[in-house]
Amino acid sequence: MEQELEIARRIASNDKVAFRELFDKYQSEVLKLCYAMIRDRDDAEDITQEVFVEVFCSIGSYKGKSKLSTWIYRIAVNKSINFIRKQKIRRLFATKEKRTTDNSTNVGSDWTLRDRQYKEYLDKALSNLPEKQRTAFVLYMYEELPQKEIAAIMNCSISVVEVSIHRARKSIEKYIQSFDKELLK
Repeated sequence: MEQELEIARRIASNDKVAFRELFDKYQSEVLKLCYAMIRDRDDAEDITQEVFVEVFCSIGSYKGKSKLSTWIYRIAVNKSINFIRKQKIRRLFATKEKRTTDNSTNVGSDWTLRDRQYKEYLDKALSNLPEKQRTAFVLYMYEELPQKEIAAIMNCSISVVEVSIHRARKSIEKYIQSFDKELLK
């Protein structure tokens, strides 16, 4: 922890070498986390850049109460969640606009399963999870973080993390089963 505080102090005093070391150490993990949550490579890369801009600008607020990686992952999770919220709002307005300009309802087109690949369906299952469940599931299954660290990142108890992961698994299983049934038709 003392080493991490020293790195934070160096970055706060505008040490670009220290920041480069931090970036090189965590960039790929942050990108994987953002991609797992957002499911779009270009957007995940953009969010990753935003995360490290935030890290650079806010490193002075890092107090060393948790691991530096936990603090960085928390920023990445927050940025990803904010991006997802903005995307949902954009889609909502785009859908409403399309409905007003086009009388043919195209609501079910996103849910056409026969021509979709399994991976796309899993991505859809993930994106339909509530934020807390998706975050816990992604951090646990994709990032392979321990539940204690996930609880610190999500600012909740370990039992909330356990329940969120369990519910996410059940929701995804149910979603995948409906996909399998659709394929058998």
